[in-house]
Amino acid sequence: MGISSLQPKRMLMLSFAVITAIAIVEAVGGILSDSISLVSDAVHMFTDVMAIGLSLFAITMAAKSHSGAMTFGYHRAEVMVALANGVALAAISLWVLYEAFLRVISPRAIDAPLLLVTAGIGLAGNLVVMFLLKHHASKSINIQSAFIHVVYNTISSIAVITTGFIALNTGITIVDPLVAFLIAGLVARSAYSIVRRSTHILLEGAPSELDMREILITLKQLDGVVDVHDLHIWTISSGMDALSGHVVVRDQMLSESSKLLSKINTVLAERYNITHTTIQMEPEHKISFRRKIK
Repeated sequence: MGISSLQPKRMLMLSFAVITAIAIVEAVGGILSDSISLVSDAVHMFTDVMAIGLSLFAITMAAKSHSGAMTFGYHRAEVMVALANGVALAAISLWVLYEAFLRVISPRAIDAPLLLVTAGIGLAGNLVVMFLLKHHASKSINIQSAFIHVVYNTISSIAVITTGFIALNTGITIVDPLVAFLIAGLVARSAYSIVRRSTHILLEGAPSELDMREILITLKQLDGVVDVHDLHIWTISSGMDALSGHVVVRDQMLSESSKLLSKINTVLAERYNITHTTIQMEPEHKISFRRKIK
């Protein structure tokens, strides 16, 4: 069986195992070699572990049926885990920045050969995962997200290897904390993005990629729709948006309202990828009281 024939979930599971193992190896190697850049690269690896893990979680939860009290299933658990990981990554990146600053002030010797071997293993692992994911990166948003994370981490591994070569051939170790600054900055940026997006979802804010005004205008322009009000759009989990609202329609037969509702759902699904909708149809009432004049 070729790599390209592997199912997305199996590829993600294999990638998750490889990246987790490499992150642990780099963390241990960074501590033993006293290289803060290698430690920061290990932290960066853990962002990949989190990204792939959340993708796996999303695929697994999407396959489960909703029952009992959890009417939306456990999709929100993905967001809560992402928020917790984002906060943890932010704290770790601050620690790495602090350690790197101390080493700029007072440079330390590092074990360059051990650094090179460990970073080389990390680079090899990233390349393997890139090869595993690239075949389906354009077909799945979850795999595409994981693939982008691994690409950035591959670049970080190359930067760490460069640090090792400089230290081995020149004895200059100041590059080690400077590279750590760069990688920690990337981790902090990712952490900020994760926390901001997770918080936005938990507060049930409208998805940033959707224009509420445009959707409102689109619905009002449909034949048979008089007005739309109390429109709400929120994200249940990544890739799963929901919509609820009241649609005022002309007085008509129930069968006509059913056709209009089907049309509304089709437009929302095809144009905005919103498939979970709760729409209340309200008839238009035109009541006038006229007083007869004799």
